[in-house]
Parts: sequence; structure tokens; C-alpha cells
Amino acid sequence: MRKTIRFTIFLTIILILLSLIIPPRGTVDPGEIEPLLPASQITDDTVKILFIGDVMAHQRQLETALISGGDASNPNDYDFSSYFKYIKPLFDSADFVVANMEYPTGVTPFSGYPIFSAPSSLDIEARNSGIDLFLKANNHLVDKGKAGMDSTRIILQREGIAYTGFYAGEEEEYRCNPYIDTIGGICVAIINFTYGLNGFQVPEPYIVNMMDTTQIRGLVERAIERGAEFIIATPHWGEEYQLNESATQRRWRDSLYRYGVNAIVGTHPHVVQHCEYDTLHATAYSLGNFISNMSIAYGQIGMVYELRLKRRPDSTIALLPPKIDYWWCARTNKLERNYTVVPIMEYLDKKEEFREGQYEKMVREWNAIVKHFGIDTTGKRIKYIYD
Repeated sequence: MRKTIRFTIFLTIILILLSLIIPPRGTVDPGEIEPLLPASQITDDTVKILFIGDVMAHQRQLETALISGGDASNPNDYDFSSYFKYIKPLFDSADFVVANMEYPTGVTPFSGYPIFSAPSSLDIEARNSGIDLFLKANNHLVDKGKAGMDSTRIILQREGIAYTGFYAGEEEEYRCNPYIDTIGGICVAIINFTYGLNGFQVPEPYIVNMMDTTQIRGLVERAIERGAEFIIATPHWGEEYQLNESATQRRWRDSLYRYGVNAIVGTHPHVVQHCEYDTLHATAYSLGNFISNMSIAYGQIGMVYELRLKRRPDSTIALLPPKIDYWWCARTNKLERNYTVVPIMEYLDKKEEFREGQYEKMVREWNAIVKHFGIDTTGKRIKYIYD
């Protein structure tokens, strides 16, 4: 009898302890959802540098942006106001915003793939929306030859838009390369370079940063000599449409970190690729497309990548875990007549905002991305799981 009583008491205690440890099915303990950054690290003096991927200007985009009755040769007759409409609050929350602008500007007739030329109104809209720096070293930079490079340079300088990756002569290259700015009290250098130019030759007197070990090592050394405390490489590299980075990208990653680079944020594959992080380095192999007319698998999913830096008491720079989010390029929809980009997690329950078939495509491809990269979306929050 006593054994039975003791066993009953023991069993009761075990059940009580289990009820305290295991939450009811279908509930999540908020304390178990790890924040993107420990609360102790997120302070007002954290410097946030935000990156978006490929901003394209395909023919269908140009046709859709042209206002009714507009003149296709007049850059002021295009409306790109929807492009950055939904992401602008995120731009505003960052200290600095960087984008890969993958087209020459200003040469008429404006055209899409394979020989791009966009109206200046797209650049102006990007600037007004909060993009601080245009990355121009990419494979479409020389699509319109010297005329395109001249026009791009004139327009960007006229509009007060900072850019990097190409330069009109040796003096300008030495003075402006790499891009260096003080962001939130930290001296940051950004080195932008490309694997190639689609077979085009760089017209004189221009210089383009290419994927050359001697040139890039020299730029890292120059950045250090000029006082850079944190160096970011933004290579245009990799294999198109591949979710996994290539062996060449990994070799270059190792070389860049050996030279003295602190973070790598890549573009070109038109789809997102893996991210890596430790306390010394952060790598985003590819941000994918930000906005484009591409309908390839995963081509409408873009990564928004935010590097977070903080100055330690000893004046050295700490690299905190990056914040990673994913956005969907809606190629015309019920939200906007024109193209736009929306945060995937917020629109998973807004099927009514999408054209027929587009919502299903977004959900299907997002689920595949979550599985491929092991992304934790608990509680509708994105937590990237680093290998």
C-alpha cells in the first residue's frame, strides 16, 4: 500500500514538472524566439548599413513606368514612385543604404535587356527614396559604350548621387577609389568590382574596378592607408540563377578576408545565396534581384541585408550579427499599377493583393528558399541559421 502511495506521489510530481516545461501544443514561448540581435547589443549607437540587390530596368518595366500619353524619350515622363514605396521606411531607419544599379543612364532610346539604358528619373527616384550609394561595377555598365558611361557619370554628378566602381581617368580613380565615408562615426570603405563586362571593352579614359587580385589587394591597402576602420567588398560575381555559391566565390572570399576586408556583400546571380557570419566577418554571397522583370525560379525574391557595427570602449569596431530580410518583387499587382517590392513575411496572408498565380508563386518559392537555407520563421520573424 505504501509503495502504491509513494509511486502515485512520484508520478504526480513528474506530471507537474512536465507541464511546466512543455508548453501546450500550438503555442510558442516568446522567450524561446531568439531576437535577431541580443537586446543588450541593440543600442542607439549601433551603425546600420543596409544593402539591396539588383535594381534592373527591363523593357517591360520601362513600358509600365511610362505615363499615359508620355514621350518615351523624355526621362520626366516615367513614373517609378512605386519601386521603393514600401521599403522606404526601412531605408529611413538605416544610417546608410547601398544598391546595385545595373544599367547605364540617359542614352536614348531607353532600352532593356540585353543592352540596358534607363531614364534618369529612375536614379532620381532611388536617391529620393533614400539610397545613398550606387554600385556601378557590374556586367551591364558598358552596355551603351562610352556614350553610356559619359551620360551616367554626368547625370549622377549633376544629381548629387554618390556612386562607385568606375572612374573617368587615373586622377579620378586615385581620388575616389575606394569609396570612403564616415557613417555613424565609423570610417567605412566600400570596394565595388565586377567579374566582367559582357565582352565589352572599357572605353578610354575610363577605369572600371575588375575582379583582379592585384587591383583589389591594392584598393584594400589604399583604404587602410586612408583611415578605413571597416572595409566592405561588394563584388559582382558568381554564377547566374544558382542558389549555392561557387568554388570561385569561396576562394575569393578567403582572399578578400586575408587582404583585410571585413565583410562581403555580393550581387549578380539574380537569386539569393548563402550567408555566413562570425564575430570577425560577414558574407552575403548574393542578394538576388531587388526589382526586375525576371520570372525565373526565385528571381523575384531579394535579400535585404543590414550590416550592424558598433564601436567598442577601446575604439575598435564590433561586427554584430547582420539583420536579414526577404522581399518579393511584385510585377504589377493590385497594390500598384507599376512594379513594386513587398516584405514576404508581411504578405503571406494577403493573397487578395496579388494577381492570379503570383501569390501562389511567391508562397511556393519562399517555402523552397526557407527549406534550402534553413531559415527559421518562427513567430513570423526571420532568423537566418548560419552553418
